[in-house]
Amino acid sequence: MIADADIAAPASLMGDATRATFLMALSEGQSLPASELARRARVTPSTASIQLAKLVEGGFLKVKRNGRHRYYGLADANIAAAIESLAVIAPRRPASSLKQARIGSISSLLSGAVLG
Repeated sequence: MIADADIAAPASLMGDATRATFLMALSEGQSLPASELARRARVTPSTASIQLAKLVEGGFLKVKRNGRHRYYGLADANIAAAIESLAVIAPRRPASSLKQARIGSISSLLSGAVLG
């Protein structure tokens, strides 16, 4: 029954900014190594390792070994659906870099030129 589900436990795992970045990156459907996830979240490899272990322990991620590398992916479709549902209600982030701001400006100029 939904009324007795402890939603605070998965919410606390998803609520950390680093772990949320990992989950969003993996929601694209591709398994990624810890080094790539660390790069995307802008954290050290040791921080990534700690946060990835929490997500694996919490049942959010699965790990596949390929030689000496570990690839992380979402554990199942329910995790992907939860991330998508939260993304719908989440506030939008402002442009996080000058490059993104420039892309937005160029896009506006182009659409204005096409429509004008």
